[in-house]
Amino acid sequence: MIYFDNAATTNYKPQTVINAAVEAMTKLPFNPNRSGNKQSIELQQRLLDIRGKIARLVNCNSRRVVFTPGCTAALNTAIIGTARRGRAIVSVAEHNSVLRPLTALSRHGVDLDFVYPEEDGQVSVGQVERLVKPDTYMLCVGHVCNVNGQLHNLTELGKFCRERNILFVVDCAQSAGYVDIDMARDNIDIVCFGAHKGLHGIQGAGALCLSERATPKPTVFGGTGTDSHLIAQPTNLPEGLEAGTLPCPALLAMGAAIDWHNANKNANRANVTGAQGMLVEALSQIDGVTLYSDKNDSGIVAFNIGKADSNFVADTLADKYDIAVRGGLQCAPLMHKALGTFGQGVVRASVSCVTTRQECYQLLYAVDRTAKELRSGNM
Repeated sequence: MIYFDNAATTNYKPQTVINAAVEAMTKLPFNPNRSGNKQSIELQQRLLDIRGKIARLVNCNSRRVVFTPGCTAALNTAIIGTARRGRAIVSVAEHNSVLRPLTALSRHGVDLDFVYPEEDGQVSVGQVERLVKPDTYMLCVGHVCNVNGQLHNLTELGKFCRERNILFVVDCAQSAGYVDIDMARDNIDIVCFGAHKGLHGIQGAGALCLSERATPKPTVFGGTGTDSHLIAQPTNLPEGLEAGTLPCPALLAMGAAIDWHNANKNANRANVTGAQGMLVEALSQIDGVTLYSDKNDSGIVAFNIGKADSNFVADTLADKYDIAVRGGLQCAPLMHKALGTFGQGVVRASVSCVTTRQECYQLLYAVDRTAKELRSGNM
């Protein structure tokens, strides 16, 4: 298989990542922060080290790094845990991991205001400012749109939110590993991401990273290994937001993934940017292809072939050419309405640091052949 679905999950996992997960299962199969045995204490120290690695990755305080099962869980805690009566502004480019918890809150006293991107794809401060009301308490924006890879400039948005005491929540599911994240520089209050995409970790681990201004209430309740004399959920961080058994194999793999990312960042990003740019340029030259992405660092390229259903095109590429892409709505229905692709969806091809130029040529050949066959009526 030729794999172009890295925005869903990267299929390449470095050997050090695999080794870390195996080590957790074979040499450290214990529960951290639950007992005083040597191995449990060692595992707890390893997890403390991983919090530090995550904190340095996004530039925040390691005591305010919360382990989660993934980005979706982190976003739910961020959004539901900080909810109050008032208004939340959300970009239409957001994934359902943002839209669905906010929609659930809209039935409980939270009013939603949707901000649309400018012609250049950016969410501007001016647009956000027009929506702000006295009771606006949150702005949710994705760092990179998972549909077409649009990279959003966070600096001005963060400055605006900080000046108006609005909580700034950023979904970094598609940017972690591909684009630098700096919570302090950009005045971000909450960053959420998973390990299994641009960082090349494995499924089952993510992080909720909090500024000093952001302290979500717990949304999951249970054992924490601390304050066991209380039947109420502790509120101290990070334990109060980490109820239950931690996914230690995935977390140790996450730590190894961050080490691997740090050691290979420049070369990896150069390959992603080069492959993405090559696809954007070449696809724009194929007759019948409509392109929805610009050249950027996200690794994502979205396109359609004429009026053909995107899932049909994705299935054709898989069945005839053994190429994996993603069709449909990519769990972002409002973005598709904004793009005018709600009925058709888009074909999303997403590269990684190990995508080769030869694989890109094979995808381009397959798209060109499919476009010609669709135009000739042979499909």
